Amino acid sequence: MFKLNKDSVVGTFVIIIGFCLVCSVLVSSAVVALEPFKAAAVANDRQVSILRVAGVETQGTVAQTYAAHIEAQLLDLETGDILADRQSEADGYNFASNAANPELSVAIPAEEDIAGIRRHSTLMPIYLAKDDEGKVTRVILPFYGAALWSTAYGYVAIAPDGNTIDAVTFYQHGETPGLGGEIDNPRWQALWVGKKIENENGELAFTIVKNADHTGPGKDYEVDALSGATLTTNGIRHAAQYWLGSVYKPFLDKLRKGEILQ
Repeated sequence: MFKLNKDSVVGTFVIIIGFCLVCSVLVSSAVVALEPFKAAAVANDRQVSILRVAGVETQGTVAQTYAAHIEAQLLDLETGDILADRQSEADGYNFASNAANPELSVAIPAEEDIAGIRRHSTLMPIYLAKDDEGKVTRVILPFYGAALWSTAYGYVAIAPDGNTIDAVTFYQHGETPGLGGEIDNPRWQALWVGKKIENENGELAFTIVKNADHTGPGKDYEVDALSGATLTTNGIRHAAQYWLGSVYKPFLDKLRKGEILQ
């Protein structure tokens, strides 16, 4: 019968390998066991962000408030139509992952890719915020684009008129705290509120600029850029203009005409 000499070179390697195998099993088991908790945390964070931009205060739990006031729908970006028959897929629809799948996304021509994302999903989840009577108060649209150090992901809330920004929030980015990270500052986000997307001629007018016009013809469309964060600001401006002025335009046009919320 073979007897392992723990003090030998072979014995040392056997012990090390055995220890590594045990640790690997424990780590793998922990990852599998914690996956449901991780998924629940991600869903909770998403719901918190959506409720925030919806202007809905949490009553009871986040999940209860979300269920009572938020209706997720799946949007066909090409036609601007809500896919009611696929609503069950909308909540938590992974548009970022699908953007990498050629069968579920479209390539963006280089000259049009001002957001720097290369591709986007053909479908996007949108969220209808409703009051206690079930009336839609805001339409929440995910948007994202390349900033300075990261891809910044956010939600913008649009009024039922299809042209007024009611709120904005960012839920994922890697920008520098105190500089580009100021996109999280509620005071800067508040500057977006009430701004119009298109002008009276139906042209994209919303923008983020240095020394925004607060009293003249640009007051309804311009947001002050972040001080000391020019490249981050440029990225957010391009992302907002790309999604609101191009990708979501078929949907927003129908919303403005009253063809969506009837």
